[in-house]
Amino acid sequence: MVRRYLGLPAVAMALLSVFACTFAGSGAPAPEPTTTEVAAQVPTRVPPTIPPVVPVVPTKAPPTPIPPTETPTGSGPGGCILSEQFLSDVTIPDGTVLAPSSPFVKTWRVKNNGTCNWEGYQLIFAAGEQMSGPAAVNVNNAPPNATVDVTVNLVAPTVPGGHKGGWRFKATNGSVFGGVTVVISVPVPATATPLPTAISVPSPWNGQWLTNCGPASCGTMNLFQSGGVVTGTYADNGKVNGAASGNRLTGTWTRGGTSGSFDWWIGGSNNKWRGNFNSTNGWCGYRVGETEPAPCGVGTFAGDWNVIGETFSGPMSLYQDGRQFTGSYVGGTVNGTIDGSKATGTWTSGGLSGPFAWYLLNPVQFNGNYDGVKKWCGYRSGSSQPAECFKP
Repeated sequence: MVRRYLGLPAVAMALLSVFACTFAGSGAPAPEPTTTEVAAQVPTRVPPTIPPVVPVVPTKAPPTPIPPTETPTGSGPGGCILSEQFLSDVTIPDGTVLAPSSPFVKTWRVKNNGTCNWEGYQLIFAAGEQMSGPAAVNVNNAPPNATVDVTVNLVAPTVPGGHKGGWRFKATNGSVFGGVTVVISVPVPATATPLPTAISVPSPWNGQWLTNCGPASCGTMNLFQSGGVVTGTYADNGKVNGAASGNRLTGTWTRGGTSGSFDWWIGGSNNKWRGNFNSTNGWCGYRVGETEPAPCGVGTFAGDWNVIGETFSGPMSLYQDGRQFTGSYVGGTVNGTIDGSKATGTWTSGGLSGPFAWYLLNPVQFNGNYDGVKKWCGYRSGSSQPAECFKP
């Protein structure tokens, strides 16, 4: 037991020496460390190393292919696009039943939805049954986005059943595009009971006409007649609406924001007509294959007038049939012919007779002469005597 405690004094002495060294010096307290020193003694934490993030690039789905737009058939003059859109059947809808060998007028309404200006274009027979139709008909001028009515004169086949014909448009450079169809049905005649005879209603104004209205250029006209009502279209979206009585058609025209009157007389063969617009301007028409009537235009002298002559004045009434006219005035009668806005003929009164010439100034006035040297002028009710009554 004595050996275990011999080392304790030595250990105690060593500890005292350490403490003596620690507190040695001048005896003054140690200065407080500055903020900078404190901060310098604060260990800096090294941020943990973060492995770089590799961005995930989403895979872009391939674009859905867009189906190609169908290119209209044909290439127009100068590289314009030829395209036509069918709008409606103006006459003879698909499936119309027609008697064998019966003539009919087929009219389509279409739109020029391309970029070409349809000028001088045609509708040509393309496929199926032609039904006695022409090889081609003219199409009225139609700028892009305009609508136009196109008409052909056809005849129903004699064979019973369904019949179909196809027509296409032809540009001035020969390109063919678009298309319209006519679909009709011819009934099977009953064997036991014959079909009743159809009552034919004359429609002489129906169909397509080549027209001449002078500098206004009225072009091809398509008319549709239903009873006494006649409607139609002509160049540059012009329209006519009139009433037929006998061989005469009168009504109004509209075109380009303006309007006026027209007065036409059709010939006995129903292949030509002549007349005017606004009473004094010539306007005539004829079927394909025919020649233009001569003269083309005839002014409207028909109706009631107040007339003033060298030795007379009073009412006059005229009846006009195209170029020809007859009438009566104070104490006499007249008959003659019309060429444009000039009327010439013979007057008769009290056993005497002689020549006369009248010149239509406007719808309500004319001036002129009789016997070459005497005045004869007229005006309609509501108007007044022309400033110059005599005209040689």
